[in-house]
Amino acid sequence: MMNIYKYTLPALLAALIASLVTAQIINKRHAETVGAEPSAATRPVAPVKTDTEPDSNADELARLIKENAELRAELIAARAVVIEHDAKLKLASEQLEELRRPMTADILSSTLRAELRSGEVVVTGGYKLADGRRLYAFAKPVIQEVDGTSVAMVHGRYVTVTDEVGKTVGLDSLVTNAANTLQHGEVWVPAEEESVLKQLESTPGTAIRALPSFSVRFGRSGTMSIGETQLKVTPTLADGVDNLGMELRLEQPQEGEEATPEAAGVGN
Repeated sequence: MMNIYKYTLPALLAALIASLVTAQIINKRHAETVGAEPSAATRPVAPVKTDTEPDSNADELARLIKENAELRAELIAARAVVIEHDAKLKLASEQLEELRRPMTADILSSTLRAELRSGEVVVTGGYKLADGRRLYAFAKPVIQEVDGTSVAMVHGRYVTVTDEVGKTVGLDSLVTNAANTLQHGEVWVPAEEESVLKQLESTPGTAIRALPSFSVRFGRSGTMSIGETQLKVTPTLADGVDNLGMELRLEQPQEGEEATPEAAGVGN
């Protein structure tokens, strides 16, 4: 019986020691595992993004894209304003230069703007020529359609008469000795122009010089000239059928600077 214990006890002790060693190894590996990866109870859990929660980065990108588009539109609009302003400034400078020309050049000038109907006539002038007669300019714009675009066909003529003759046909109201006149002119209906021209054709000492007709787009300018004497015409469309506006600028040399217009050889 003692022999049985003799051999059994060492075996039990060896088995116990092996169990203890195995338990220590298992505990060590478990501790390493616990240290490397937190348990479900302590491990942080990433928040779940719902459909109603906005993505901050996407929202910021969308905001920046919208802001960039708005700034680009504002820049384009600002450039358009600058271009329009420059065009108006250029036009104003040209008009101012025209008004100042009599101060720097030996010319007489008449500048006016009139409202009229297609086919009516604007008459201006009244300045004295070197031979003592006076020069009047007639401009008649007629609205026409050319290739689907409205244009003004301008018919013009210069008339030179003595003061006595001018008075008989009503031109004496435009007589002037001023170097530079503004809003100096009259609007005549076609029948009035025809009547006056018919009377003047048979009057001695009167010269009527028809100028080449030309078409000009509304808002642009055209010029009828004989030598240094010129009539600049700028038509503009107005409200209403057959209504238009017209700016005229008549320039001629000072008295004695040049021969009368008919000397330029322009026929009827």
